Amino acid sequence: MERKKKYDVITNYLKHNGGSQITLTFTQFDELLFPSVGLPKTARTSVEWWANDYRHPENGAYAWLNAKYEVIHINLEKEYVVFIPLLKSNWFFTEKK
Repeated sequence: MERKKKYDVITNYLKHNGGSQITLTFTQFDELLFPSVGLPKTARTSVEWWANDYRHPENGAYAWLNAKYEVIHINLEKEYVVFIPLLKSNWFFTEKK
C-alpha cells in the first residue's frame, strides 16, 4: 500500500477537475483542499513554495507535478495560483540509458 503524502489532495483534485487551465484561490485551497489546516504560511508569502521543483518535498510541487500540471502564475497579493497541463520536456523527463 502506497503511503499518503501531505499534498496528495492537490494531486487528486487536479487529476479529477483538470482542464487546459486551472486557477485556484488560496481560499479554495483552504476550504476545499485543506479545511482543517489551510495552506502553509510559506505558500502565502513565498513564490518559491510554488516552484515546479521535486527537490523540495516540504513544498507542494510534487502534488501538481504528479498530476501532470505545472504552476505558470502565482499572485501572492491577490492570493491565487494558475496551473496548466505539464508539457513534456527534456529537463523534466530524462531517459535512463
